[in-house]
This record gives sequence, C-alpha cells and structure tokens, in this order.
Amino acid sequence: MRTTATIIARSLSILGHPVVVIPVVVATLMLHGGASSAGVAVSVVCAVGLAVLAFSLWQVRRGRWRHVDASLRGERRSLNLFLAIILLLGAVFAFVRTPEVGLSVGLLMSGVLILVVMSASSWLNVSLHASFAAFAVALLWPLHYWYVVIASVAAAAVCWSRVILGRHSIEEVLVGSLLGAACGTCVWVALRLHG
Repeated sequence: MRTTATIIARSLSILGHPVVVIPVVVATLMLHGGASSAGVAVSVVCAVGLAVLAFSLWQVRRGRWRHVDASLRGERRSLNLFLAIILLLGAVFAFVRTPEVGLSVGLLMSGVLILVVMSASSWLNVSLHASFAAFAVALLWPLHYWYVVIASVAAAAVCWSRVILGRHSIEEVLVGSLLGAACGTCVWVALRLHG
C-alpha cells in the first residue's frame, strides 16, 4: 500500500527529474536575460531531453531495460554514458551554432557532472536528481533572490523524495548536491573569465 508520503515523493521525483528541471532553468535564464537566441537555447536543451527519452524507450523496447527510469545499476550506467555523450555533443553544437557562451558552458558542465558521478559510482550511488537540482540553484544564483529561494526549496524537496523512495541515502543526495552546486558555480566562473 502506498502512503501519502510515497505518493508525494514519487511526484516530486518526477517533477524534479533533470530532464524537466534543466530545460525550465535554461528557459528562465534565457528569457530573463533577454537573450536573442533564447529559442535556440531552449530547443537545444529540449532536444537533449527528447534524445534521452527516445534512447530510454528504445532500450525498453529492445528488452535491455525493465523501465524507462533506468532503475537497475547497469541500466543507469548506459543511460548516464549516453546522456554524457549527448550533453558534450550538445555543448559543441551550441558553441558552434549559438552566440550564447553560457549554453555551451552549461551543457559542458552538465556532461562533466554526469562523468564525475559515473566515476564515483563504484564507491557511492550519487544522486543525479540531487546533483541537477543543486546545479539548477547555482545557475539561477545571479537572478533575483526569489528564484534562488524557490529553486532551493524545490531542490530540498527533490532530495527528500529520493531518500523517501529509497533510491538514495542522505549521504548520496548530499554529495550529489555538492557536486551539482560546484559544477553550477564553475559555469559562472567560466562566464566571468570569458568576459
């Protein structure tokens, strides 16, 4: 029997999925900054999300995965590897095709974040949900503080959901959050150095 906490946690986990969170944050940043290429930036990020969804559905259809959420360790590894490759290719595409340096740096750091989480997987099952939630908070940092407050509350809710669902321990969501915040900070440092 599902408890109310489990139902809420499952909903928060779905809403806090990186494929949902990152396009929303990119759209917020682009539209808030009045970027001329906001449509292209959001399209690139959404294309990455759709590619991941298509890959996941394909893996299920081929019988290699049980479910699109890639719950098993081997499923997560192949999903994360695919995602890292797509993000890094997206970073190259964005660098070449858009004037927004932030998009290419953000995609690059997203790919790096996934590679770091993958390399730590033999020691700790770091939460990518928590990582990307914290990454989103860091990306929103230069905007009005209410964006950061709302994103921080949402990130905490996502972390809570992952622990309640038994997908991660508190340590795993904390490490994920720290890694995500560090990668998000690197985006702003790189942009500041770029000028």
